[in-house]
Amino acid sequence: MSKALQLDDWGGTGPVLHLAHANGFPPGTYRKLIERLKTRYHVVSVRSRCLVPGSDPLSMRTWNDMADELAQALRAAGLEGVVGVGHSMGGVATLLASVKDPGLFRAIVTLDPVLFSGMRKLALDVLTLLGQRSRVPPASFAWRRREHWNSREEAAASYRKKPLFQSFDPECFQDYLTYGLTEAPEGGFRLTIPRAWEARVFETTPVGMWRALRSIAVPTLIVRGRDTRTLAESAFARARRVVPGARLEEFPGGHLFPLEDPEGCALRILAFLDSLEAPATQARQAR
Repeated sequence: MSKALQLDDWGGTGPVLHLAHANGFPPGTYRKLIERLKTRYHVVSVRSRCLVPGSDPLSMRTWNDMADELAQALRAAGLEGVVGVGHSMGGVATLLASVKDPGLFRAIVTLDPVLFSGMRKLALDVLTLLGQRSRVPPASFAWRRREHWNSREEAAASYRKKPLFQSFDPECFQDYLTYGLTEAPEGGFRLTIPRAWEARVFETTPVGMWRALRSIAVPTLIVRGRDTRTLAESAFARARRVVPGARLEEFPGGHLFPLEDPEGCALRILAFLDSLEAPATQARQAR
């Protein structure tokens, strides 16, 4: 295994909570969600390989690689019993890491994780086998993304017209401009997560996902965006059957609801974590 990835420390007090980001959205985009979680938890995030300058997208074979690196980075930092919160691909990486390394997490919250089942999974498996994932959305869309801007203002003017950002919380939109774009050596700004990396994530899949989910051994909350097209109702229902004792809930909004309503999302996360603490507190008081 390669050298452990760096850990970004966002501060806060209390037990350690790790936030795993979605594809294309660096952890700083979640600043508003993080700030709310910091009132109760010490928040960290692994700087995933797509954020390491010069890293080769083709070095990632499957999403299981992300899970392996997440587990390695947290263990290298001397952490265990972490609260794992993950959005989209970050939710999948967290679930897989918890199976790979039991004891690493004490509870998991996944926000619209990328879980496919039925014909959708079959189609993706066939496209993967044929090496054609890059030719279909969302990978094909990622390959067409503009990578360089003269200014953040120019990027903002363009992004505001895109449906993807229409429902964004205003502060999250500004944080995306801050963290999602990085000053380029040649001048102007470039995507912090390169287009080739974003596309590579969309071209690959987790291996043995549903089998792994049967082995989840910690309290788990899976939250689906009510209007999402990513976590289909069929996959959501399958997760209810497969993940032992999982709590499944829906939240207003689409796939990006943590960036559309970060405060409401934080409250939902904290309520779940509070519900896990309550029985332990009651047991101590009863002694």
